[in-house]
Amino acid sequence: MTTSLDEAPDEVTAGVPPRRARWGRLFLALFVLLLTALLVAWLQRRTIAREFVDRELSRRGVRAQYEIEQLSPWRQRLTHVVIGDPRNPDLTADWVELGTTLSPWGAKVLALRSGEVRMKARLVQGQLSLGAIDRLMPPSSGKPFTLPHIELAVADLRMRLDSGHGVVDFRMAGKGMLDDGFTGATRIAAQRLDIAGCSILDLSASVALHIRRARPDLAGPLAAASLDCGTIRADQPRVALKAMLSEGLDNWNGTARVNLAALSMPRRRVSQVAGDVSFAGGALGTRGKVALGTGRFDMPQAAGERLQLGGGFAQRGSGFEYRGRIAAGSTRLSRALLDKIRSTAAAAQGTPIGPIVAQLAGATATAAAAFDASADLVLTVSPTGMQYRLPRLEVAAANGARFSFDRGDGVRGDASGAAPRLDGTLALRGGGMPEVLVRLSQKPGDAQIYGVGFLQPYAAEGASLALSNLVFVLGDRGGTMRTFATLSGPFAGGRIDRLALPLDARWRDRSITLNPGCVPVRFERIAAAGVVLMPAGVTACPLGSAMVRTGPGGVGGGVRLVHPGLSGRVGSSPLALRAAEARFELGTRRFEVTGTAVRLGAGSITRLDIGTLSGRFGDVIGGDFADLGGQIGSVPLVISGGAGTWKADATGLSLAGRLQVADTAAPVRFHPLASDDAMLRLAGNDIVATAGLKTPTAGVPVGRVEIRHDLSTGKGVASIAVPGLRFAESGLQPSDLTPLTFGVIADVSGTVEGEGRILWSPEGVTSTGRFGTRSADLAAAFGSVRGLATEIRFSDLLNMRTEPGQVATVAEINPGVPVSNGAIRFRLLDSQRVEVEGGRWPFAGGELVLEPTILDFSQSRERRMTFRVIGADAALFLKEMEFENLDATGTFDGTLPMIFD
Repeated sequence: MTTSLDEAPDEVTAGVPPRRARWGRLFLALFVLLLTALLVAWLQRRTIAREFVDRELSRRGVRAQYEIEQLSPWRQRLTHVVIGDPRNPDLTADWVELGTTLSPWGAKVLALRSGEVRMKARLVQGQLSLGAIDRLMPPSSGKPFTLPHIELAVADLRMRLDSGHGVVDFRMAGKGMLDDGFTGATRIAAQRLDIAGCSILDLSASVALHIRRARPDLAGPLAAASLDCGTIRADQPRVALKAMLSEGLDNWNGTARVNLAALSMPRRRVSQVAGDVSFAGGALGTRGKVALGTGRFDMPQAAGERLQLGGGFAQRGSGFEYRGRIAAGSTRLSRALLDKIRSTAAAAQGTPIGPIVAQLAGATATAAAAFDASADLVLTVSPTGMQYRLPRLEVAAANGARFSFDRGDGVRGDASGAAPRLDGTLALRGGGMPEVLVRLSQKPGDAQIYGVGFLQPYAAEGASLALSNLVFVLGDRGGTMRTFATLSGPFAGGRIDRLALPLDARWRDRSITLNPGCVPVRFERIAAAGVVLMPAGVTACPLGSAMVRTGPGGVGGGVRLVHPGLSGRVGSSPLALRAAEARFELGTRRFEVTGTAVRLGAGSITRLDIGTLSGRFGDVIGGDFADLGGQIGSVPLVISGGAGTWKADATGLSLAGRLQVADTAAPVRFHPLASDDAMLRLAGNDIVATAGLKTPTAGVPVGRVEIRHDLSTGKGVASIAVPGLRFAESGLQPSDLTPLTFGVIADVSGTVEGEGRILWSPEGVTSTGRFGTRSADLAAAFGSVRGLATEIRFSDLLNMRTEPGQVATVAEINPGVPVSNGAIRFRLLDSQRVEVEGGRWPFAGGELVLEPTILDFSQSRERRMTFRVIGADAALFLKEMEFENLDATGTFDGTLPMIFD
């Protein structure tokens, strides 16, 4: 068998099959070829790498400059790296180095190192942009983020960030395994940042970064010169931050120590704000706690030594909630508010609630001058707005006053500016404040506030006030209140005890009305000017639209009492008081009582009727009176036509003015007399009245009377003084004073003086007096009298009775026979009868003797007098009798009867 060359079998070597030898030569050739290619590639590696990188940069549209200093499977080092526009690059680095390792499964980065790196960045719609570098970033894998296991060494990385609110400079240096062991420091600086209407000046931060087990740990201070947010300014804010992040940087926790030198806004300032904020959370939300305190704070309405805020917060998505407590310590209201509170006492001064208002104003001002306040706060912020709730409010004053509002939803409100909603119990007590408990509530969808409660009896300097069954409704522009008030307290010169009446108050805008309708009023006791009124009830009606009206025009309204009937006592004497109507005007503080009838005492009753009594409330109550009339006890004098002024104070009641005095006897013993200086004083049980009396028409002074009366015993005394009553010279005659002398004497010329005294008691009335004349001339029914001198001592002045033995001397009397220098003894039996005990005159050398007789002037009839002549000389008798045609001698006795009418 033969073969061609082509078919010739392969050469074989000893021990090697021909086919295997052929494959071996092939592999050897391929190996040599690959080795040659790798050698060529290694020698051309930089060119190949540059071409690859340049193509990739070109494909991504990134301009870059760099130099490859070293390139190996384990180490790649680039120098003079510039990314972006060379004239304004986004990144520059003097060198960047990667440490890698190769394996059959690929390459792996083990280290990243850099020298000086400069970067630029900016925030666009909340996203960080690194300029051209953004186009080199790998797409998101969708896997959770974790720090890579590589060694990172940054000698000096600086980045300038254009945040859109200002430029922020970052500087960073550090080295270590990025997922465990990295240590670095970051510095942040910004001259000005404008964010959401706020400006941050000279911001700086120095943050240390430590990474342990893939958990970054941040710590360092942040500071700024100031933070201005419109009208709000924070001076020198400082934050000391400590935070730890999770492996995926999606969870965090830490604390921040906050300090502010001052927080201020127009007319408000808080100094030395400091505290801690702790936080923990992640991408879904953050929770934490806040504990902040301040130094002194000042506001227009209040100032204090400290503020505190403590509690927890929670943020989830766009929602935020805070639950905690806010407190203000050593707080006081402004001086203007304190003065306004104190000034409220003046409005009620002189009224029964005056001490209550004064004590309440004083206690409120004292409490408002030093107090601590706190409130539980729930604050919620959501996409729909901000809402807040204060479940509990407390105020504790240094003087012991306590205020609280709790036991319900508390105060609820939002940022809309609408009035907050209230639900809870308001309590006030201690420190001189009244004890008040009020329950407040609001119905769903109803803006009105409903309240029920009470005011426990509140006492101050003898005054007290209690409000029971308190029910009120408060609206946006007004409200109503109904309650039952019990009041006790002093007023000008007096006091009222347990005045009880219902109150119906209504207000709208700046106007308030109280009791628009009639209400029953009761009291247990009213005392004023020595008068004590016993328990009684009256119906009080408003003057006009309401008893009390307040508004821009001031205070108005008033009270009207119809036919009030009261009883009581003056001292220990009974008192009955009736009136047609009483009106009290609140605005002018005036009052008027008409048709007043006063009855004092028992048995011997003092009567006082006053047509009109008006006056004004103040420190002293007083005013005018008219149409006054009456009678004091058993004094036989009646007063009428009185008019003048009156005053009531703590010492009693006094009246001064003009009046007329008339006799109560029938027939009258004297004509009415007038006085324009009459005065009456009632103090306790004592009545003292004085008056200068004169004739009503001519105004001739007659005398002066002083009356003293004890209402408790019914005893009294009236003193009458007549210092010198002149007849004839003043045109005055006795008949002008008394009807008793009419037809008895006339043409009186002379002066009468004297005094009288009238005493009375429940047992009866007694009176004495002494009146006389030194020389008087007159015409009597029995003849003319000249030079009459006498002093009459009355044992019963009112009935004009005397003891026997009264003596009158007469210079001359002519009852038909003129006689001189005689003396008459007499006795007054009453105002109409005179008992003549006898009389003697020298007569014609002997005596003329008047025989005893009784002269009765009570009736118009003949009166008889008998004169007896003893030892008269006949010649002298005829001469004195002017019998010129008769002549006689000797002595004789005889009688001369006289009849006159």
